[in-house]
Amino acid sequence: MEHSQGVSKKHCEHVDNTSSSQEPLEPLLSADGWQNAISDTYFDLKVQFKNPNQFTGQLQQATLAQMGISSYIADSVHYQRSGQDLSKACDSILLTFPLNGSVCFQQQKRQLTCYPGQFFIELSHQPYQFYHAETVKLQVLKVPIARLENHQRLIEQYFAQAITTEQGSGRLLNHQINHALHLATNFKLSCVESQFLEQQLLDLIIHTLHRPSLSLADSQNSTIKAAHLQRIEDFIHFNLANPQISPKLVSQSCHISERYIYLLFQNLPYSFSEWVKLTRLLAANKLLTKANYSSVAEVAYQVGFTDQSYFSRIYKQHFGFSPKDTPSNDAKSY
Repeated sequence: MEHSQGVSKKHCEHVDNTSSSQEPLEPLLSADGWQNAISDTYFDLKVQFKNPNQFTGQLQQATLAQMGISSYIADSVHYQRSGQDLSKACDSILLTFPLNGSVCFQQQKRQLTCYPGQFFIELSHQPYQFYHAETVKLQVLKVPIARLENHQRLIEQYFAQAITTEQGSGRLLNHQINHALHLATNFKLSCVESQFLEQQLLDLIIHTLHRPSLSLADSQNSTIKAAHLQRIEDFIHFNLANPQISPKLVSQSCHISERYIYLLFQNLPYSFSEWVKLTRLLAANKLLTKANYSSVAEVAYQVGFTDQSYFSRIYKQHFGFSPKDTPSNDAKSY
């Protein structure tokens, strides 16, 4: 399969980009050719088809400096990355953005269903399963780990979680992927242009992971469980200033047993207390990005922290900067 390639580092050259060289879309592939196309574009995966004789798929791929960017359309298919596949080293992660339909993903006891308006991270060095029951269109970034080596903690924290692209940096990231894919597949980019586009994407990825918008209910397949989690989430957001939020308080207020609350969080990538702390930190960050906040101590109090020094310490651990150094968003429009 031939892919629409951008310019890699070893093929950098200056090119006049004033005219577009429109390239035809990649040909439709049958099940026989899809396995190799997936392995060539991403990494080794076992592929199973719902209807092998009727399957069709299409991949359009480009390379910037080191990052791969692709457009994916395919009928129902199931992918598995097993221990055997891990024997061939791959030092990249995938960021997957559904454009229509939904995809299901499982890795390291985390599971989610990801919808349009969201994206999630796949780790290449751990086994996983990925599937979609209907025809879907995706955009996928393949990012070398080396390009994110100073942000490994964020990757490990937020892999296999649905992160929104409908607001903030996530929305800008989604827009920039569309722009970069169009340029890389329709123009011959110079080395400098490829590196510039790639750096823009990397900056937006990092910024988005520093300020993700997560939902408890997004990680659940059961409608009943999702409804209970939504009630818990709403209660916590409404009572965030209360430093005494606990499973017992939620149980009494939402009429859900404590035991069931613990069971609900068993399949999530964080415990009840971890999620409450994360919610408090994200709320504090939102307040601190406004230039008119009164004081760090007041913000900490508003989101339920009674110890300012503890708040400042864990805030810096999470975001990489202190509360008082939080960049202001007042001059930006997302």
